[in-house]
Amino acid sequence: MAAFLRSAALALAAGLSISVAATKSFDSAVKPFLNAHCVKCHNAQVQSGSLNLERFRDLEDRDHWEKVLDKLRAGQMPPKGAKKPTVTQVAAVTSWIEGEYARMDRATGPNPGRVTARRLNRYEYNATIRDLLGIHFKPATDFPADDSGYGFDNIGDVLSLSPVLMEKYLRAAEKIARAAIVVEKAPADPENKPTVERYMAERLNQMERLHIEIFHDFPADADYDLRAAWGNRVPVGLQMKGKLLVDGEVLLDTPTSFEETRPRSFEGRFPIKAGPHQIEADLDVGAYDGKVMPWLEFIEIRGPFDPKPSSPGEPHRRIMVCGHPLGQHQPECARRIVAPLARRAFRRPVSDKEVDALAGFVALAQQRGDSLERGVRVALTAILVSPHFLFRIERDAATAGPHRISEHELASRLSYFLWSSMPDEELLAAADRNRLRAPGALEAQVRRMLADPRSRALTENFAAQWLQFRNLETLKPDVGKFPEFDGELRMAMQRETELFFGNLIKEDGNVLDFIDGRYTFVNERLAKHYGFDGVKGREFRKVPLDGTQRSGVLTQASVLTVSSYPTRTSPVIRGKWILENILNTPPPPPPPDVPNLDEKAAGTTGTLRQQLEIHRSNAMCASCHSRMDPLGFGLENYDAIGRWRTQEGSFPLDVAGVLPDGKSFQTPAELKAVLKDGSDAFVRCLSEKLLTYGLGRGLERYDRPAVDSISREVSRDGYRFSRLILGVVDSLPFQMRRGT
Repeated sequence: MAAFLRSAALALAAGLSISVAATKSFDSAVKPFLNAHCVKCHNAQVQSGSLNLERFRDLEDRDHWEKVLDKLRAGQMPPKGAKKPTVTQVAAVTSWIEGEYARMDRATGPNPGRVTARRLNRYEYNATIRDLLGIHFKPATDFPADDSGYGFDNIGDVLSLSPVLMEKYLRAAEKIARAAIVVEKAPADPENKPTVERYMAERLNQMERLHIEIFHDFPADADYDLRAAWGNRVPVGLQMKGKLLVDGEVLLDTPTSFEETRPRSFEGRFPIKAGPHQIEADLDVGAYDGKVMPWLEFIEIRGPFDPKPSSPGEPHRRIMVCGHPLGQHQPECARRIVAPLARRAFRRPVSDKEVDALAGFVALAQQRGDSLERGVRVALTAILVSPHFLFRIERDAATAGPHRISEHELASRLSYFLWSSMPDEELLAAADRNRLRAPGALEAQVRRMLADPRSRALTENFAAQWLQFRNLETLKPDVGKFPEFDGELRMAMQRETELFFGNLIKEDGNVLDFIDGRYTFVNERLAKHYGFDGVKGREFRKVPLDGTQRSGVLTQASVLTVSSYPTRTSPVIRGKWILENILNTPPPPPPPDVPNLDEKAAGTTGTLRQQLEIHRSNAMCASCHSRMDPLGFGLENYDAIGRWRTQEGSFPLDVAGVLPDGKSFQTPAELKAVLKDGSDAFVRCLSEKLLTYGLGRGLERYDRPAVDSISREVSRDGYRFSRLILGVVDSLPFQMRRGT
């Protein structure tokens, strides 16, 4: 064994060009640690966890030592029952490993990684169309769902482009062009008689049957009757609520109920402008515990009534910067229209050749006798199906190797990171002048963008995926066990977490509030669910949590519900959720032949903890469950929809636990105190999540120095949220890329 340790030291010293001082540090701090706590289980003969530390001979084995580093940081090694090193000893070893790799990284030069050219996902597409043209319907709603990787749906390697999606892009571009540019300016056609069109619902699952979402191309500026009809038999007098929305704006919110003498529908007449619009109908059945639920049958559109002459809207005026009202214009007008439009759509300067090609579409249309507006529609359609719009393309430098991305590429990275949308004019103008990297300029832009309402995309896109509350939309807790769960409560749960995250952005709050923030946002419905007094009305307001059983996101109903089964809580899922999203130490997949837990037994023959004790008797499961289960059991005081409880059935709950590093807790509050005490792990986790999201790729070992730097800066700056964002933006992988 002594020979092994000596050879390891020599290999490290040779392979990493370690200094004499570093070698002495290894001999005094690392070698005794390995001998006392590691080598017994991780050698050539006994390779626990498939880890043989004797294999560390050169740089290729760096991954092995980084695994050791991760295990030591997380307190997972040495395992339970083994002799525990002191905090000082662990710090000495981790510092040595980090220091030597940092030295190696400085010697070998930067490696910022390479980001795949990635297309806009559905959220980004909708937001970009909104900011480019001022159109507020969501054309990407009927696109195929985006694949996810590393927990997010903006990862370039998994965002494929299928023939079906390409066809959707073309149809969407044509609809958008029609909506943006008004062609007909003559008085309304008196022969434009009212018609009726009906869109039948496609009920793919239980949740979708309470919601219909369609697109309709309205022929004229006019009034239209919108009607949503529902079917199935439910109890007479059942109170429901029907909503009709156009382009996301609620136009009708009315009670409806099943009565023998009343139509099973809700409707209204509304003024709607010509062009394609998104129409939605929602049916909220409230707290209904029956077995048969209603569903929406169809949306019916009748009209136009009292049509008016079509008039240009803001998108039209934004695009048509020149041109005579009667269609007469100078030849250069087409170039004046398409050049700024293409610059903003492509998020970079456009060449004369590109402008000529787009202006050529306009000229070709006019040669056929079409108007300038129709020609610009064709050019806009071409812009919206161009790879330069659909993809975020970053060009390689003339020479191979790492290089700084251009200022326009940096502006695009920044805007899609913070807004999930295109750069605005101020950001593009700064890039045009090569001023984004001027001293203080980038920080000023970041702070401006975080203060902009568009930064809500960080909540809707990043936080919703990181905290997984986006999954609330498709979850349906068992109506027999949880009859109080309804659409209103679901929306309140989601809104609480959205407001909590948004408040941290707005107030530049402490990111440790995610673990133990002593405030939240509730309305009357959610306050009643939590047992809070004194909150009235549907409006949300900030409330203190002192004296309650809640703090941070771990005890918010959204997180507790998405980490449960429809019929019961799941300490395993909740523990796994904490490992993945708070500690960033996800467990491996379970063995394929592990039997399911007997759900019916929990609460009748014993608590869930007692059932899982039997489940964990399988040795293959014990190693992971020893990490997950204590964390999950610490939240067992909250049921599957987030209500506080002290018993499971007739059995008192035992929520105490001991973590692999020996730290123990007796209550949920003590669990959060343990997690907050290990704040470095959480800050590192959040840094990795945000860097992954900001780059649109998974992190590699060469990204570790960037994560280390971000985490250190956040800790030094009082855990401010803005410092976390600035750390990502200033990081080497965000500012640079590796060429081919």
